[in-house]
Amino acid sequence: MNKRFVFGPVASRRLGVSLGVDLVMPKTCSLNCVYCEAGETTRLTLERGNYVDCDRVIAELEDTLSSHPKLDFITFSGAGEPTLNAGIGQVARYLKEHYPEYPICLLTNACAFDDDGLLEEIADIDLVVPSLDASSEEEFQTINRPAPGMTFARLLAGLRKFCAATRAKVYLELFIVPGVNDSEGSIARFAELVKTLKIDKVQLNTLDRPGCVDWIKPSTAENTRRFIAALEPICPVEAVGRFRYKSADLRAPVARTAAICQILELARRRPVTLPDLVLATGVDEKTLTKHLDDLVHAGHLSAEKEARGIFYRTN
Repeated sequence: MNKRFVFGPVASRRLGVSLGVDLVMPKTCSLNCVYCEAGETTRLTLERGNYVDCDRVIAELEDTLSSHPKLDFITFSGAGEPTLNAGIGQVARYLKEHYPEYPICLLTNACAFDDDGLLEEIADIDLVVPSLDASSEEEFQTINRPAPGMTFARLLAGLRKFCAATRAKVYLELFIVPGVNDSEGSIARFAELVKTLKIDKVQLNTLDRPGCVDWIKPSTAENTRRFIAALEPICPVEAVGRFRYKSADLRAPVARTAAICQILELARRRPVTLPDLVLATGVDEKTLTKHLDDLVHAGHLSAEKEARGIFYRTN
């Protein structure tokens, strides 16, 4: 079957192996975020409707899932805001009834969370990742460029309402835009906002691929650490951009082989590169790369690209 709405599976740095489900046509969204890698929003709207045929979506899902592929998540995401589709509940119910072994994730800008009907439709979704990129109305207008009628106060009220009522896990995504939402005042406001939300963790993200404007730059590791320092006393924090970090209680255990112990010991003393480790340990590059990827994913190491290559540091 030629698929228009189901894509992947793809390897996601946040979700593992994920099958994507696109519930709107490109690029239909309630925001026009400056960092969006899907490009400028061409249909900027707050109106929910039948943007794509959900019966067709379900047929594509059946065609893909009938072979029972190995997946970590089925994810509502893609080329716009999935909650704008009034049939999202129909698709979620189909998945829960026919393929309950797959957890469902929703990536959302949270603009529709003030809609009681939507909250009922997504009640059985397992993981929700809403965005909160602004700590004030001014930042919201600059970064997210919302549809007319959407305000920062409205977004925040809906997000608080959803977080208080949901049974799902909630990972709050905060996209760092240097020069806009990373002042000392902004970080302090984010900390106060996070205190009011019932969430499982904050995921810090920043520019990895070109956005919609030429002035946006990625956050440096040092800058991202400022957010970690402010937010980690409130809830667990994970950085998922080029600089990776996980709070201690999010870190998965890693089997301790002799090579892994050597890596950690060397990285604890000073930042190291893969060639440094090959020389120091005598272990082949392929094996070391696998160990390094596991340690970064588990949050024991961070990887930072510099002029001489990628340097690994203990967190």
